[in-house]
Amino acid sequence: MMKKVIVALIIILILIGIGAWYYFSRVRYSQIESILSNPKAYEGKVVTIEGEVTDRTTFFVAIKFYKVRDKTGEIIVVTKRSLPELRSILRIKGRIDDVFPIGDLKLLVFLEDSFEQKGRSK
Repeated sequence: MMKKVIVALIIILILIGIGAWYYFSRVRYSQIESILSNPKAYEGKVVTIEGEVTDRTTFFVAIKFYKVRDKTGEIIVVTKRSLPELRSILRIKGRIDDVFPIGDLKLLVFLEDSFEQKGRSK
């Protein structure tokens, strides 16, 4: 009887450990709308976003950026790497480097540190 209780406790502890590992190892990402609506709260901080690449542009060779859209909004991501494919789904880690107003618009610079391709949209 005592062996069954000990085995049950060990199994419960293992399951709790696996659950805790899964919870803390998951990458959490911010919704684009929350970044755009309060950019000062994110300025200078490392942020992860996830979405579909909707546009990409290169000016000369030095300036490269692409647009990423999630279900809440769209943001421009500046990169030093090669541009990702259109319609690819990315999880991007970077930081909000600068926010400055131009008339009624707030221009937001999201500098990419790294990205992981999650797939392609249909």
